[in-house]
Amino acid sequence: MPLMSSGAFSRRTRLSSKALRLYAESGLLPPARVDPRNGYRYYGDHQVADARLIILLRGLDMPLGTIAAVLAQDPSRRADLLAAYWTSVEATRLAQRHLAAYVMSQFIEGKEKQMDVRTRECDSMTYVTERRRVRPDEIPDFIRLSCNRLAPVAEGLGGWAGPLTTIYRSPVNDDTDGVVENAIPVRGGVLPTDVSGETNVLVEPAGELAYVRITQAEVVYPQILTAYDEVYAWLSREGLTPSLPPREIYFAPFDDAHPEAEVCDVAVPFRR
Repeated sequence: MPLMSSGAFSRRTRLSSKALRLYAESGLLPPARVDPRNGYRYYGDHQVADARLIILLRGLDMPLGTIAAVLAQDPSRRADLLAAYWTSVEATRLAQRHLAAYVMSQFIEGKEKQMDVRTRECDSMTYVTERRRVRPDEIPDFIRLSCNRLAPVAEGLGGWAGPLTTIYRSPVNDDTDGVVENAIPVRGGVLPTDVSGETNVLVEPAGELAYVRITQAEVVYPQILTAYDEVYAWLSREGLTPSLPPREIYFAPFDDAHPEAEVCDVAVPFRR
């Protein structure tokens, strides 16, 4: 099979020599042959299609590792990987759009806030929980993995009695990690002796809750801080005192939700 020099391949594919070296070194587009005497690289006609696909995917800002996964996949499955990647890109862009809108609103004096703070009565609630000290970037994985561990415990105690709740015991921000408690509601009467290991039982009293309902895109840090700001500002204006730590109440599935679908209440229990 005839081979092309790297220069000829570069002209054929419009990939620069620098890009070809990068893709060769990363294993993304290795040469078909390297001359052991002088290190010259040679490419085959069959690699032209991959080179052009790489150019197209880089045009979508796809990371090299993701491109490698696409190239390694059977051609009939490549569209699925691209669709999954683009869904994540759109979710990120939407979250950034919300963040940009919030930041711009801070520059406009007197601009009305768009979030609607509501209240509701809450019954006494019993939870099975896990606590961890985490950084902001670790929160999503902690919530997901903790939920996977707690769900069988809840099922063994009669099943879920409400939505997943993530309670913030101390501030979590760019400057410091903090204690986060992931909680699944269960039936009343569950005792600490009914669980083991790192699972805890938490009982909270009945009371009132101030909350803002947000979309999947708005849950992403730091966008979610907007909702917390709104709730605490409302409590201050109303002269109300927070009675329990702030929390996120996930009343709808998060991972499969559309970025603009409402999935979560950012809430703070309070007393009058």
